Amino acid sequence: MKTSFLQWLSPYALVLALRHLLYDRGFFRSYDFEVPVICVGNITVGGTGKTPMTEYLAGRLLESGKTPMVLSRGYGRRTRGFRYVELADTAFDSGDEPLQIKRHFPGTVVAVCENRAKGIRRLIEDYPQDPWIILDDAFQHRQVRAGKNILMADHNRPFTKDTLLPFGRLRDLPAAARRADCIVYTRCPESMADCEKTGERHAGMPVFYTFMSYGSFLPLHDPAVMPRTGAPVLLVTGIANARPLKEHLQKHYLVACHIEFPDHHRFTGKDIARMRELLDKNPSWQLITTAKDAVRLKGSGIPGWIIPVRICFFSRESEDAFFHLVTGLQ
Repeated sequence: MKTSFLQWLSPYALVLALRHLLYDRGFFRSYDFEVPVICVGNITVGGTGKTPMTEYLAGRLLESGKTPMVLSRGYGRRTRGFRYVELADTAFDSGDEPLQIKRHFPGTVVAVCENRAKGIRRLIEDYPQDPWIILDDAFQHRQVRAGKNILMADHNRPFTKDTLLPFGRLRDLPAAARRADCIVYTRCPESMADCEKTGERHAGMPVFYTFMSYGSFLPLHDPAVMPRTGAPVLLVTGIANARPLKEHLQKHYLVACHIEFPDHHRFTGKDIARMRELLDKNPSWQLITTAKDAVRLKGSGIPGWIIPVRICFFSRESEDAFFHLVTGLQ
């Protein structure tokens, strides 16, 4: 009751309700496309695993012999309009997340465009041969009627128990979740049984549970020897929710210092100098950062390590059921 009451006190509530009504009644137009369009998004601020899910879909589609193409807004870039992401780009050219995806899948077409409908038309025009378009962070972009909508949610912060900004973390009405074809909970407990016991219930909506798996370190610029178990590390993050990563590292290393910046933070010369100073004063420390932050640290020359992350399902059966639901493929 309290959550519902606060929701309608939000200055965004009536605006969002009217916007959805106008789309639902056809006053605002939504566009369909004859090619597969899969939307990955959420209705909360903060990290819910949208980019790992986008990378997962791109990888599975490639394994299936398809041609995935990723279209993103390109948050934080200084360019405007439609643009193909190139390996030589910086985060200022295309945004950190699209560039991260491009570097993970160099042969995959990745593009940015504020207007998703225009972006899709351009991709179809340039690549008419069986494109499979993945929209990264586009659940609220109702101008496009995607073939499948995947709603990402943090198992530890369920949107069903949250409310709209500024009182909570929701950036859309909870009822918007009904437009999804499935809900994927990320950062779940260690077992599927625990998820099913504590998970939220969504009548008639397929729900999938996942967890984040951290991989082996990758070099950032010219790091020293890879950190040994228990070694002190300097953690540098500029992501929405660094807590799970920090907790993971603390199981294996001594996180001697954590410099935490806001999401999509543009590292300045002063920021880099601070990192160098800490590393110089503490020669045993090694810097660890995320793949997303590494995109913005490229060219800084700061030595360190990148810790990759990927989304994982609890069973092959669950993973295959999800992939079939959103693609129709086996």
